[in-house]
Amino acid sequence: MKHIESRIEILSSGEIEQIHQSTLDVLETVGCRLPHPKVLERLATLGAVVDLDTGIARLPKSLVETALRETSPTLDASAPLPFRRGRYTIFPGNQANIIDYKVMNRRQGTTKDVIQGIVLTNELPYLNGCMPLVTPTDCPAAIQDLYAYSLCTLYSKKPYSIYICSPESARTILKIWNTVKNEPSRQNFPAKIGYLLEPNGALSYDIHSLEMALIFAEAGQSIWLGPMAMAGLDAPVTLAGTLVMQNAYNLAGIVFAWLFNIPGSWSGSAHTADMRSMLCSFGSPNQVLISLAAIQLGRFYGYEVSVNSGLTDACLPDFQGGFEKGMTGMVGLLAGAGGIGCQGIVGADQGTSFEQLVIDNEWASAIDHIFNRGLEVNSETLAVDVIQKVGVGGSFIAQEHTARNARQTYWKAELFNQMSFDAWMSEGGKDVYQKAHEKVLTILEKHYPPKPVISAQSIEALEAILTEAIDHQNRYIL
Repeated sequence: MKHIESRIEILSSGEIEQIHQSTLDVLETVGCRLPHPKVLERLATLGAVVDLDTGIARLPKSLVETALRETSPTLDASAPLPFRRGRYTIFPGNQANIIDYKVMNRRQGTTKDVIQGIVLTNELPYLNGCMPLVTPTDCPAAIQDLYAYSLCTLYSKKPYSIYICSPESARTILKIWNTVKNEPSRQNFPAKIGYLLEPNGALSYDIHSLEMALIFAEAGQSIWLGPMAMAGLDAPVTLAGTLVMQNAYNLAGIVFAWLFNIPGSWSGSAHTADMRSMLCSFGSPNQVLISLAAIQLGRFYGYEVSVNSGLTDACLPDFQGGFEKGMTGMVGLLAGAGGIGCQGIVGADQGTSFEQLVIDNEWASAIDHIFNRGLEVNSETLAVDVIQKVGVGGSFIAQEHTARNARQTYWKAELFNQMSFDAWMSEGGKDVYQKAHEKVLTILEKHYPPKPVISAQSIEALEAILTEAIDHQNRYIL
């Protein structure tokens, strides 16, 4: 059976080369702030023009091209783009606030919210990993990332990650990972964990982010690049200019990876800003255009590219939300995106919603049916003998062939309506949000509070690590 292959392109080869050369010009003439002594020292010895007072390094074209040549994978940019094999899955996001639609309120997250989010993630089959869906604000701010990570360690049945906020947390998280990595519940987890390196402004990284990246690199772990250039804010308002800035962030990150002998990556998670509100826009038509171009550009360098698509600006799971998620997500996937944006998010980073995560799991199931099930052609599925048997004007509903093949052919929704109006009304006329809310309650009633997934010995070690970290920072003991 042939799986879906597609290629949607928006840039010509000449335009890609223009963006590439423009990016090299920017990095050589303007440079990038990389204010870490170890980074600046290595760059200076390789010919970069380094200003130690500002931390800005201007990167010669030859240096950037060497880094690209020596770190780039061998992905053939001209090859067909088969959709990845295996179940299509999504990944949850992490937000500062949680949205409670029952009372139409947004509030800060708590430890209970984090644990309930982990429970939901464990039970939703099309989520391939876990993050704390919300930041727990009922613990000291300096350890919120560390504490949320420890909760995932205790309760997550799936691989998990966290946005790391300090070098101290980075070191402690590595210590936790080393403590539990051989647990039976971790047998199918990736062999490494990673740090997401993001800029903090136009052509600028901060020393703390670089230090955290170095901590992970020197520990033999992974570094992921996560720039998110935003048209009109830290990038020119034109989409081509935004691509130059997104590319500059990525190429500077690839140079960093090359300096410390770790694999590079290329992120396509650029956005536009809404000029009326100055908010990041997740669901505008420009998101489709940026994603298409970013996928092509990243593949030009040999990288599989993830984009921040499948998201929405809507603050409700309404028609706008579904349209924007479907429009940006499907186009990105058909263009060859290696992944799309984190799910469960309400609006453009306005909060997280348990119900939205359940809805996102539903559409991920539908996408999996499209891309993974495919369309099989053989004597059984062609069914010529059945057509001959039924003949003109007949019905196939009572045929054995129908009973034999219906289950694997048909996609059965759990939340999306597939009933007639009268049948739908007889069951309460519930919309997709109401059904999702009921599913959240059902899962939590059955699985919350969860049981730890690591041994008593590892739990004891985890508690000791947390206590030591808290004492070291002179913070409150949890």
